Amino acid sequence: MKRTKKQDGQGLVEYALILVLVAVVVIAILTILGPQVGNVFSRVVNGLGVDTAGGGGGGSAPPPPGSVEVTGVNASRNGPDVLVTITVSADTSITVTDSQSGKFANLNCNLNCSVTIPDVGAGPGTITVTADGGSSMSDSYPAQN
Repeated sequence: MKRTKKQDGQGLVEYALILVLVAVVVIAILTILGPQVGNVFSRVVNGLGVDTAGGGGGGSAPPPPGSVEVTGVNASRNGPDVLVTITVSADTSITVTDSQSGKFANLNCNLNCSVTIPDVGAGPGTITVTADGGSSMSDSYPAQN
């Protein structure tokens, strides 16, 4: 039986369609699982103690051994003020900064402490607590009712 010109490219087209289908399936899987895979890589990098401050890894490097870590921050709205409750791993000096008003407070914290940042404004904002060793943690508060 003699092949015609129409049949010469048929096998190539079928292979191309299969490759396109495989590519679409791989893209769909990566789209669905991408954030979870990224979280796994982030946990591995943080567990290894790799400094990502200069490389765009998003997030801060763990503090050096023996330094104090901020282990908890809770910012809650109390009218125009924000009450901040802080937990640290050891006694240290901390700085509490408000993103909305730019106001800050310096205080000594003995494992647990709290501070009120007055008159921060009516909008929502973020409180960032930084310990002497460089460890920091943030918490957001809502707009004033």
